[in-house]
Amino acid sequence: MQDRPTVLVQPRDTLGESVFWSAAEQALYWIDFFGPTLHRFEPATGARRDWTIPGSKTVGSAVLAEDGRLLLAVDDGICLFDPAAQRLERFADPNQARPGMGYNDAKADRQGRYWVGTYDMAESAPRGVLYRIDPDGGVHLADSGFVVCNGPAFSPDSRTLYFSDTIGRRLLAYDLDPQSGRIGPPKLFASTPTDAGLPDGITVDAEGCLWSAQYGGGRLLRFAPDGRLDRAVELPIAHLTSCCFGGPNLDTLYVTSGRGSELDESGGAGGLFAFQPGVTGIQETPVRLPSHAHRRC
Repeated sequence: MQDRPTVLVQPRDTLGESVFWSAAEQALYWIDFFGPTLHRFEPATGARRDWTIPGSKTVGSAVLAEDGRLLLAVDDGICLFDPAAQRLERFADPNQARPGMGYNDAKADRQGRYWVGTYDMAESAPRGVLYRIDPDGGVHLADSGFVVCNGPAFSPDSRTLYFSDTIGRRLLAYDLDPQSGRIGPPKLFASTPTDAGLPDGITVDAEGCLWSAQYGGGRLLRFAPDGRLDRAVELPIAHLTSCCFGGPNLDTLYVTSGRGSELDESGGAGGLFAFQPGVTGIQETPVRLPSHAHRRC
């Protein structure tokens, strides 16, 4: 693996997103928002599977659940997807079918709570909401007032939640109570320069630094825990969308991308990039499901 980003897989995604590493499977998952498609790739073998998500126009994110299924944020709610059976099962709709709204990025915190954000489809009004769904099934409004919700990510000690206010070009930080999941008021963590693009998907490394994929900016930005810009990694394409650490030692950084106007896929637009940045990541925690959502034998 090189120390500069190179294309690992080229699925020609219109908008690749929501990449995560499954340690149990030693495999990567990510989605093509407009596919709507779920991808799975094993770096060690080169094996790849793709699933078109039935009955939906978009898929906003994918997060691993504790029973091996995936939580997919689709047009009209959150569903559990069983890749083996290719079956979707309704899980929740905290948005309650509000018109003109869609589901976007999501992650589980280290206690297994599921955090998912929504976005205004017109990308003009601050109607987006960040929700938290607890292992007992309780749904909570964590924060609101965003055009597009992206992220989130969590500090190594689980006491800070990071969030991308994409249209606002801001990375926010919230004090997080690991036991209850309650968060404090938002604090500005970092603002991204105008020429750096929009902050999209984010991840945190083992040193507590935050990595932000910059949509339209063609770079990854690494911020120190105090919000100082520590490093910028240039890529040969403009539209970076999400990132995660993976590999057996969690020392490879994987980056998804979109094609945007780069319909000729010049430089690898729409592909999955990989490189070794010299730091390691933190293994993501699967979502803990309410008892009623567990599979029955």
